[in-house]
Amino acid sequence: MKVRAEAPLSMLRELRVKRFAVIEEVTAPFAPGLNVLTGETGAGKSILIDALLLLLGARAHPDLIRSDSDSATVEAVFDLDAGGEIPGILDELGHSAEDGQLIIRRELSRSGRSRAFVNDTPATVGLLERLGDHLVEIHGQHEHQLLMEPARQLDLLDRFAGAEAARGEMATLVGQWEAARQELERLRSAERDRAQKEDLYRFQLSEIDGARLKAGEEEDLRLDRQRLQHAERLTQGLAEVTRLLYDDTESAMARVARAARLLGELAKFDPALAAAGEPLESAHAHLEDAAGQVRHLRDRLVFEPGRLEEIDGRLDALTKLKRKYGESVEAILQYRDQVAAELERLDRHDELVALQEAALASVAVRARTAALALSATREKAAGRLEGLVQRELRALGMEKAQFRVVLTREAAVPEGLSAGSGNSRVTPRGLEAAQFLLSTNPGEELKPLSRVVSGGELSRTMLGIKVILAAADRVPTLVFDEVDAGIGGRIADVVGQKLRQTARSRQVLCVTHLPQIAAYADQHVLVTKAVTGKRTLTTVEPLSADARVAELARMLGGERITETTLKHARELYRGARASG
Repeated sequence: MKVRAEAPLSMLRELRVKRFAVIEEVTAPFAPGLNVLTGETGAGKSILIDALLLLLGARAHPDLIRSDSDSATVEAVFDLDAGGEIPGILDELGHSAEDGQLIIRRELSRSGRSRAFVNDTPATVGLLERLGDHLVEIHGQHEHQLLMEPARQLDLLDRFAGAEAARGEMATLVGQWEAARQELERLRSAERDRAQKEDLYRFQLSEIDGARLKAGEEEDLRLDRQRLQHAERLTQGLAEVTRLLYDDTESAMARVARAARLLGELAKFDPALAAAGEPLESAHAHLEDAAGQVRHLRDRLVFEPGRLEEIDGRLDALTKLKRKYGESVEAILQYRDQVAAELERLDRHDELVALQEAALASVAVRARTAALALSATREKAAGRLEGLVQRELRALGMEKAQFRVVLTREAAVPEGLSAGSGNSRVTPRGLEAAQFLLSTNPGEELKPLSRVVSGGELSRTMLGIKVILAAADRVPTLVFDEVDAGIGGRIADVVGQKLRQTARSRQVLCVTHLPQIAAYADQHVLVTKAVTGKRTLTTVEPLSADARVAELARMLGGERITETTLKHARELYRGARASG
């Protein structure tokens, strides 16, 4: 009975390609679980993978455009996990994921210019690369194989070991240590010019305190200076105002008072006139108040000899202080407080150095302890991973293969954080770097995966590792190209089973020429090429159950399909369905 693959939270839903390489226009649909792409050599299967690579940030070349066109477009539709990392990345960079979908598009032109879009909004290739790291991982012939990078290998080892939280703590501790080291270095550097700074700060503090500054003083001085400069005009003006309001027999107050008395007398004959006298009485009171204020201001105008020169001297002194310490008296006073605080800190310099040294030593101990604990976890996990991957490789037909996880430590640098044991350097990633090594034949040296020449051996090694790390690696879509190189028969059947096993927790796309692998697909996509006149057309279509059997028969027997090959194809298809 077949076990259906569950839809992953994120997955590639559709790939649309126009005027790209030999393809005029196709839409390739994909489903949850294992998707296989088959077709004759040259039909365009790997071209679809190249199109997907372009959407993940690969370099765009004008020669990728179909020869009879001036432009090409590739577009992918992804279903997204709302709680995953992609929506956060999009939001951070001003994009959005509408209706739980992500559409990535690249447009190429013959001029060499290419444009990228994320949900119809212009985007950078850098964003495509960042999204691609979280969406798709492609395993093919030495291209875009993240698993071949030592940094990626350490990441996967830590995920396999369940050590991601410990590594996060490690990075935090190293960051704290580096901040503490820089602060201690700053304090020690300050010691070298401490005396010079103290002399400078004490002089500045003395100069500012000696000036006896007061907030708002400059504004008051400038107002006094203005009064003194116009003293004669102020005296004459206030005297004139006093005369007009009060002193003259025909002053305003006298006239208003007479008018009020007259209205009072007339009110005896017409009571309505009494109301008109009330505003006059109020005006008389206001005029009397105004006259009193003017007399007070006039009496304040006492002009001391030399006062103007004294004000000018004080303003000159303030101007010089502002040039040195701030744009205003308030700014100078604020600077004064900063200098006083710095002097206090310098006075406590030795104490602060001792405290910082203790803080640095404390975080160093915690970082070393965390690093050694992480190392122990990695060493145990590396041994387990070696055994499990080696078992997978043997099942995949590489009986003599040897797989090793090598952990190496960097020598500590003078200014770095040392583990104390073996003088190894502690980094945010811990003490070690990791590298996966492989030997495929007896007597052959173990080599990094990047130096494995055989594409088939490399692909099978990747597949074996992925089967083990499926639960640890979060990339939702895996693409295997040439995973079947150099294998057949029983091993091909095992590879198919491994691919289906991996596809139970994520989406898998596999380009294959082997019917034993294709039989295990949850969705079988056929890529065909036909020449009509002078035009080459590529088509892509998902196959029904009957069409799948026919395609399996073609893969088994070539162009000439007999009843025997059809029978074999049906048995292969049913056997794969039943083994699920």
